[in-house]
Amino acid sequence: MKNLRITLGVAAIAIGSFAAFSFAPASSNAKVALQEFYVNPDGSRGPQVSGENECNNSSQVICSAEYDTSTNLPTGNKIHRGVRQP
Repeated sequence: MKNLRITLGVAAIAIGSFAAFSFAPASSNAKVALQEFYVNPDGSRGPQVSGENECNNSSQVICSAEYDTSTNLPTGNKIHRGVRQP
């Protein structure tokens, strides 16, 4: 009977620990915000794209690109080329 209580006690501690870590908030490093921004002629990040981008795909100049807002660096994804047509 004593062994059963010890086994149940250990199981309860293990389940409690698992539950505590399961519902713990995620680390702040896991929150990556990717947003698309227009690229200025000098290559710096410009205003945020809202809705559809206004790039006309007429040249090889980068018009807009996706940026990681936590690092302020381009991700290399969602690159649109051309000239912005406002």
